[in-house]
Amino acid sequence: MLEEPIAGQARLLRRTITEADIAVGQLWWRYVSLGGHADQLEVDAYLHQARDLPRHQRQLLDHAARELSPD
Repeated sequence: MLEEPIAGQARLLRRTITEADIAVGQLWWRYVSLGGHADQLEVDAYLHQARDLPRHQRQLLDHAARELSPD
């Protein structure tokens, strides 16, 4: 289980991609194109608060979600 500040980030990211109808695979492809190093399974585990990712990798995921969001 993740510590609360990181778990909160993961919950927010998951909610964001769910509300924007972004699939985990789409998020992962964009994240990798931005330089992300985690595989899709690791990203999915992070979104389910089962695995931590380094801060820079979390930031890249957030950036990828912002780029894919229609707003």
